[in-house]
Amino acid sequence: MKSVLILSKWNAGAVVPAADQLRSRGIRSVLISEIPDTRHRDSCDDHVVVDWDSEDLPALIARLDERGIVPLAVVNLIEPLLPWQGGLAAHYGLPGAGVGLDVLASKVLVRERMRDLGLSSIGFCEKPAEVDFFPAIVKPSRESTASRLVRRVDGPAELLAYERHLAERGFGDTEMIIEEYLPGVEFSVDGPVVDGRFHPVLAVEKPDHDEVRHHDAGLRVHPPQQDHVRAGVPVLTAMLDAFCADLRLDQLWLHVEGRADENGRTELVEINPRFGGGMYPTAIQEISGIDPVEAIVSMALGEFTLERLGPLRDRTVIGWVDVEADELGRVEIGATEEDLCALPGVVKAVVVDGYRVTDLEQENYFLRFALTADSVSELRARAADVLNAVGEWRVV
Repeated sequence: MKSVLILSKWNAGAVVPAADQLRSRGIRSVLISEIPDTRHRDSCDDHVVVDWDSEDLPALIARLDERGIVPLAVVNLIEPLLPWQGGLAAHYGLPGAGVGLDVLASKVLVRERMRDLGLSSIGFCEKPAEVDFFPAIVKPSRESTASRLVRRVDGPAELLAYERHLAERGFGDTEMIIEEYLPGVEFSVDGPVVDGRFHPVLAVEKPDHDEVRHHDAGLRVHPPQQDHVRAGVPVLTAMLDAFCADLRLDQLWLHVEGRADENGRTELVEINPRFGGGMYPTAIQEISGIDPVEAIVSMALGEFTLERLGPLRDRTVIGWVDVEADELGRVEIGATEEDLCALPGVVKAVVVDGYRVTDLEQENYFLRFALTADSVSELRARAADVLNAVGEWRVV
């Protein structure tokens, strides 16, 4: 049976829209996940269970062979599953195999490659005892999702305390990277890579970024508003062009985070081989007309072309807000998506009444909304109107 595999972990991976895209093409979808009763099981034509943590690639391949499943492509939006994606692509001779995915799977390897190419001067280290730069950001090198386990440390004592904290939580063996903390404003750039060249379609400034937990917070804005952030976008894009050309990347979407300061320094924060989460797909489609899920499916099949990249739409300002719970429990919220979408400028809203917060080591967004306006001041006013309409919410 010719099928496309959709890899999923933690019930994530844009499974439903990817399966819908494949169905519209007349292609079978096979969900590969670690959860036997995953909520996405009925969205796909078939489901194969694999324990990502305790099983290996040969076990998954044997399971596929037993079921007579012959993959045409692999769709994957989960960074920790990049080695599985690359291994499956190599085994079946599919698009996406190569050293590029191996590098993108590790923040350490990305940093080393950027340094070797002369594209970055940021300090980084794998061994806590050898860190000689502070403040620093500690984060997983491979198990990356929702800013999980990301922490800023301002000195050796804080770094040692965080090491102990990770060990006590059972994460002592997690491969981590310690990076120089960069001052300035965080921003992101999204776009496809075709034939070794990065094509940005969305640049987002994060003026309200949470600098303590390093979570996205408050309003995010396209296009960037501050001069040094606007200047940093083409600098980061040029870095990415050189990086992608060196790795011969192709048929890939990148969500890239960077920082720019007022002194003109622009640095890469990290590269994610997927589109941004939350409201990023909505913003990408509003600005460029590209459905990023459709683009990812086309890339998995090796069919994405630059003809899809038309002129960016004439939108004055688009922005969005994610609201995060900061205590353990179940979120109760009375607002509805329909109510919020009826407000001026609101493009989309997602409300998760009953969202369960089980771990404060990651982002826990239960409310998201995207909106447009003619200026940032109007955008902020409209965002405030939405939050006022949301009213009271609580964690029980």
